[in-house]
Amino acid sequence: MSITERQEEVRQKFASFTDPDDKWKFLLDLAKAHPGMDASLKAEKFIIQGCAATMYLVPQFNGSVLHFEMDVEGGTTNPLISRGLGALALKIYNDMAPADILSVDPVFFQEIGLNVGLSPTRSNGFASLVKQIYLYARVFDAISKK
Repeated sequence: MSITERQEEVRQKFASFTDPDDKWKFLLDLAKAHPGMDASLKAEKFIIQGCAATMYLVPQFNGSVLHFEMDVEGGTTNPLISRGLGALALKIYNDMAPADILSVDPVFFQEIGLNVGLSPTRSNGFASLVKQIYLYARVFDAISKK
């Protein structure tokens, strides 16, 4: 499935929500289903800054696609929403070529209304996560073109 097809799938899912709480239930379901990552990967250099909880994002590039491991722990509030946000980002970007990631605008998340109702800390943390995904994509895209 292409990245735009993934976005369209998520767009349709969000459009189907009839109750404002459906978005949060969906994110909680994603969080609960997300496998997390091995504790050995949780290094300080992989922490996403600005999150309400401690979020780790570990990139793995095999020469053609970019795979991410992500997990969330702790924080001042329940980290399930943060974990669900991370799982949603991976639903779009995981196992895609860096050039494919760079070809789409992250404004997609605002278009589906994801930013509505998020606390400022979660909104900033999610923006930092997406920014980091794009930074990794730029780096690995440059490497793959050498």
